Amino acid sequence: YNQPSYPIYEAVYTAANSSFQSTLQAYIKAGRFLNTATPKPLAIVAATHESHVQATVLCAKSSGLQMRIRSGGHDYEGLSYTSSVPFVILDMFNLRSVDIDIVNETAWVQSGATLGELYYKIGKASKVHGFPAGVCPTVGVGGHFSGGGYGNMIRKYGLSVDNIIDAQLVDVKGNILDRKSMGEDVFWAIRGGGGASFGVILAWKIKLVQVPSTVTVFRINRTLEQGATHILYRWQQVASKLEKEVFIRAMPQVVNGSSKGKKTVYASFIGLFLGKSSKFLSLLNKNLPELGLQQKDCHETSWIESAVFWHFPNGAPIEVLLNRTGPVKSSSKKKSDFVRDVIPMEGLERIWKMMIKLGNMWMQWNPYGGRMSEISETETPFPHRAGYLFKIEYSTNLPEGTEATNNQLSLLREMYDKMSPYVSKNPREAFLNYRDLDIGSNPSNQTNFEEAKVYGSKYFKSNFQRLMEETNPKWPAVGSYSLPWQLAATPLFLFVDHNQPSYPIYGAVYTAANSSFQSTLQAYIKNRRFLSPATPQPLAIVAATHESHAQATVLCAKTSGLQMRIRSGGHDYEGLSYTSNVSFVILDMFNLRSIDIDIGNETAWVQSGAILGELYYKISMASKVHGFPAGVCPTVGIGGHFSGGGYGTMMRKYGLSVDNIIDALLVDVNGNILDRKSMGEDVFWAIRGGGGASFGVILAWKIKLVQVPSTVTVFRIERTLEQGATHILYRWQQVASKLEKEIFLRAMPQVVSGSSKGNNKTIRVSFIGFFLGQSGQLLSSLNMSLPELGLQQKDCIEMSWVESTVFWAGSPSGTPIESLLNRTGTGKTAFKKKSDYVKNVIPEGGLERIWKMMITVGDNMWMQWNPYGGRMSEISETETPFPHRAGNLFKIEYSTNLAQGAELTPTQLSLMRGMYNGMSPYVSKNPREAFLNYRDLDIGSNPSNQTNFEEAVVYGSKYFKLNFPRLLEVKTRIDPNNFFRNEQSIPPYSSHK
Repeated sequence: YNQPSYPIYEAVYTAANSSFQSTLQAYIKAGRFLNTATPKPLAIVAATHESHVQATVLCAKSSGLQMRIRSGGHDYEGLSYTSSVPFVILDMFNLRSVDIDIVNETAWVQSGATLGELYYKIGKASKVHGFPAGVCPTVGVGGHFSGGGYGNMIRKYGLSVDNIIDAQLVDVKGNILDRKSMGEDVFWAIRGGGGASFGVILAWKIKLVQVPSTVTVFRINRTLEQGATHILYRWQQVASKLEKEVFIRAMPQVVNGSSKGKKTVYASFIGLFLGKSSKFLSLLNKNLPELGLQQKDCHETSWIESAVFWHFPNGAPIEVLLNRTGPVKSSSKKKSDFVRDVIPMEGLERIWKMMIKLGNMWMQWNPYGGRMSEISETETPFPHRAGYLFKIEYSTNLPEGTEATNNQLSLLREMYDKMSPYVSKNPREAFLNYRDLDIGSNPSNQTNFEEAKVYGSKYFKSNFQRLMEETNPKWPAVGSYSLPWQLAATPLFLFVDHNQPSYPIYGAVYTAANSSFQSTLQAYIKNRRFLSPATPQPLAIVAATHESHAQATVLCAKTSGLQMRIRSGGHDYEGLSYTSNVSFVILDMFNLRSIDIDIGNETAWVQSGAILGELYYKISMASKVHGFPAGVCPTVGIGGHFSGGGYGTMMRKYGLSVDNIIDALLVDVNGNILDRKSMGEDVFWAIRGGGGASFGVILAWKIKLVQVPSTVTVFRIERTLEQGATHILYRWQQVASKLEKEIFLRAMPQVVSGSSKGNNKTIRVSFIGFFLGQSGQLLSSLNMSLPELGLQQKDCIEMSWVESTVFWAGSPSGTPIESLLNRTGTGKTAFKKKSDYVKNVIPEGGLERIWKMMITVGDNMWMQWNPYGGRMSEISETETPFPHRAGNLFKIEYSTNLAQGAELTPTQLSLMRGMYNGMSPYVSKNPREAFLNYRDLDIGSNPSNQTNFEEAVVYGSKYFKLNFPRLLEVKTRIDPNNFFRNEQSIPPYSSHK
């Protein structure tokens, strides 16, 4: 493969060459890979011309050898120079030219150049230009840029990849491509997606940025005794909100204490300001006076001198940036995290204890905000943008000796696990430039798609699926993080493989290339917090119009290793029916919505995509004296509502929806359509309240209609605290679950503006009632049992049952029943909901504490208290998976609407969760129960791509109590490999190891 004009002989080193070991070790920066046990390559190609790169790719491909690509050798896990299968190293260190074009403010930089060489060349060409990249000068440009490239100008100019305008790439065929010839998709992928998955980056064309002639740097240390904990607490609140020109890194580390043998923690604060010190001091002492920065701490330098400051002793000449070897190599292990919410003081103190236990330990906390918050998560594969306060790098030096090393690694991993409450979740994100095999990896010689999804979602979030689409199908495996091409085929063709010609699926499949993809995706997203650019999107949506389309989707997703989410109405409070952090497709049921009423037998078959409003309307068209016990929101989809229990105004008379289901049609994991008889009583039991999406795809339900009188009565009255709402609600608790079965009386406390001007807030309680009968009987019953309510005839409205469903939907008086057919509903809001069960009357003092907590949460806070008793107390806890039966006075739904904005939403969520914690004395215990239809990931969840059995037990016991073990058994029989799963699904017993 050699080009005679550029002979390759001198660039190839084998073990027989005397320079082999020195060449191999020169760019191994992690000392733990400098031992005899580390696998050695068959050869090293130290390319001196681009043709050597082409030759190496073609040779490795034809020979079946793996190829590793090394630029600077700083790969934390050694993936650029180790492998457990036969391999060669393509070493780029000789390809390190840097060509500066100051007039156009650009530069071409070859991959083998170090950051120090780049900075030095820029500094020699201009005093007012720089480039945003890392602070370690020996890091190679090739890998650093392709993983994102993070430095101290990130808040002003973003990452390195945000300032790359062209590149040269050698592809799998040995072609050299530039931005135009590789195409925008590949150019997107290599800027943050890890270039070694797509080709060999020869060079980057970068856009230089402007810097002032004078910048300011500082470094100060604060011990715990000097208030480091409080300063770091305040730093978290401030660092991401400062002017873009400010970057202040916090670096907690373990040091020797004042007492012999004692360890403590001190924090170094290292800062860069693109400007003079006087302005910087004024700014910082206003926003973070706790730091106590003084003029003597500040050093004014040129930008290039600041690059030296961040890595070398004061006064070192800028020529040190040209030193490619760096300091003595240490053996270390590193990890990363991203933080969205301020870690409280007590959390910081727990962290210090963990660090001291670990010993030789330090962290770097690097602030976000500024330019990083302005760039979309999908602009490049690097997804960690808006909404983050800072990024954490963990580091520990490893002692010599296998046992000591393993012990230190174990302690670091233990600390990482214990940091989970404070960092990002679902997925727990990680930074690609800080490689970490602990978060998932593939063997050197193969790619397991499921494993790739684990680490891929953490590094790239929803960008992972697009990266798969760009991976070349014939690229030789170049690392444990190579992306699996074979599962990135166009989704349409995969579905067609399982298509029934009689019912073509073409028109039902929507991909991002389809103009209707976004509108179809968003049509049934009812919660605005999942209508953001950061929400992961599916590879495809299958809007099934025939049951065979559901079968095809199951078989396709299973064969392809894709996750499948099933959506009927889209009211899932946590978006589990249409989001996932791994590659997924949505099976959307909204076209499968037929309703066949059989009044003679008082039954109906209802497809899963129908909404409650459509069901109620169809029943009323067939009969004036029949109804069905289900929810009050007419746009809720039948499929999910029924499978989670189904709760409504007739539950005290007839129980839940699931108590009135007599058959069902289910697509199982093998694509078979099963009815009650063929699925068996255990599966039929499980899907009625256990969440159908854990067991298969519910196509349709056969329901038993219930009899209702021709006239029912409804009312809604409101009472403020000044009108005695607290005492009325106290009495309501004692009465509501004991009234006649025909009465359902909901109480709804909510925060409203008080009578005084200003920010004065109070509580108003709405009492909303439903009675299966005429108003005279209701008035007599309520005024005898709950006279405190003061219900009067003028409050009562008599109507038909179907008209009452319009009333309960919140529609204005006189709204026609045809409104029940509106599938889209009113305007969407961003909200968070939670649930509880109450078994004992909350005393009036407790109610008053609850009002204070609600007012703290704010205007957008309300609760629904729904009474139990009646038929609910007569049905056994084990009759269906829904266990919340006798012994409950009422169920609470908490709700808060979330204001838009990255800063407001976390605060509101925190207040809501604080209230939930404050409610614990008044609600069920051991477990603290929750309602499955009101999904709440706070009570426990699994990542999208895996199932931790212990975590499932946490949320499973809350939703299902003692029914959870039986659900596990059913799941193990019908879906042993756990294809049907989500963050709160039922796992098979096989996941319990």
